[in-house]
Amino acid sequence: MTSFCTINYGRLKAASGSIIIFMAILLFIPAAALCSPKKLVNDSEYSDKDFRKCIIKDYADMVDGDDIRWVWTDPNVKLAAYRIKEGKVENKSEMRSRSMLETVKTVFKDTFADMEGKGEKGTLTADICIYEAENFSGGKAWIPFVGAHEMQAGLGVEMVLRDAKNRVVGKFRHSAREGAQIENAAQEVVGDLMKYIGDH
Repeated sequence: MTSFCTINYGRLKAASGSIIIFMAILLFIPAAALCSPKKLVNDSEYSDKDFRKCIIKDYADMVDGDDIRWVWTDPNVKLAAYRIKEGKVENKSEMRSRSMLETVKTVFKDTFADMEGKGEKGTLTADICIYEAENFSGGKAWIPFVGAHEMQAGLGVEMVLRDAKNRVVGKFRHSAREGAQIENAAQEVVGDLMKYIGDH
């Protein structure tokens, strides 16, 4: 009887150790997942059939940037130390409007000009592409819970920053809804982008 109890106790002890290790692994996996930024390519936005690509060639390294929807920046480059100048501005949205394109160009160009005090490291060129543009739509006000937001003018852009050697040092994909005019949404988008750059 003594040997039987000893054997069972030994098995129980071994099983308990395995259970503890297994539970530790289960607890570690979610914690590790929470520490890793969410990737664009793993998000439902990317797999959606309406996902419209613009000027970013590779989305694989882009992650959730909190205030900026999706972002990748070169960790060796301090963006805040550079001036930014406007490069190419394209429109690949369904809204084919020259005046809308000119409005977005002006908003970005004026915002970049306001950063003239910076630039000890030089200048980065920002190529911009509009992938989504929507005018104010009062008819969306009825949408439960989100109507007040969804009815506002909306703008989505991709922005690629290149250094003097034409190397990509930053990629951004961001959108916003604001006010009754595309200009309001453009100001919101570029404001978010410049805040992010200023903090990095």
